Amino acid sequence: MEHLLSFINVLPSIIVFILIFSVLILVHEWGHFITAIKSGVKVEEFGLGFGKKLWKKQVGEVEYSIGAIPFGGYVKMLGEEEHSDDPRSFEQAPLWKRMAITLAGIFMNLVFTIVSLFILFSIGTTPILISQADIDQADRQGLITWLKPDENGKKEILALKKIQKDFPESVVFAFQETWRISKAIVNKVAEIPREIIRNKQLPEGLSGPVGIAEVTHKTIPFGVWAIVKLTALLSLSLAVMNLLPIPALDGGRFFFQLVELILKPFKIKLNAEIENYVHMAGFAFLMLLIVAITWNDIVGLIGRIG
Repeated sequence: MEHLLSFINVLPSIIVFILIFSVLILVHEWGHFITAIKSGVKVEEFGLGFGKKLWKKQVGEVEYSIGAIPFGGYVKMLGEEEHSDDPRSFEQAPLWKRMAITLAGIFMNLVFTIVSLFILFSIGTTPILISQADIDQADRQGLITWLKPDENGKKEILALKKIQKDFPESVVFAFQETWRISKAIVNKVAEIPREIIRNKQLPEGLSGPVGIAEVTHKTIPFGVWAIVKLTALLSLSLAVMNLLPIPALDGGRFFFQLVELILKPFKIKLNAEIENYVHMAGFAFLMLLIVAITWNDIVGLIGRIG
């Protein structure tokens, strides 16, 4: 009975967690999908989730599907991973159209983040504190109420005042915050290889699905707008991560397209088979990294529970 009650207690968090990921994936993949359609490229499948298909429906040329594992999605285009002479294939599309399709998912995640932050700062929301510098600045602006120092002189944040901006200042501020947080994410990603080499461990604060699920569980009691803020930050993280020139990610594919653009005047073509092997190796590396991060999250969670 105790285990059943515990499960019922966390069930809303699980549902919200899955919904957040589904929204982010839908926004990202819809960017690829609509840009491909508008570019005249044939889309064969639009899938949310992986694994066994729980639902699928053919609408015109496109098969829409939902997989059993809700973490991920894809847009399958004709000629994207195999050779095709069809004029509507991704392979035969002009380079600028292929580049636009590749970046469209990232663009949609950025738009989602900016719109969400614009709404949040229009109605009023607490500052987004990522680094100690952010905390110091918020303190100077009088946005932080502190608890009294403990015996070691350490203070903890008691409350944060809301930031509210009028239009159009709220739009400008949303762009500024998006840029600031993006730089912080890049700096955090840059720490990964340094921490692994220097300290033989992942950087502190780096979270995978388990860690994000825990944050979601802690965010729900603060209401809908807190969940919107979390979703916006995750959307921005997804955009920045995908923009990095790592094989298998959109940024990695865009990097190869840039190389193709540079080599085009010299009539040198990249070997598509080699590129696919590079992306496969990149995908394998990312999966290992996700497994390591997830294991780190689980160990940390057990430690906190214990």
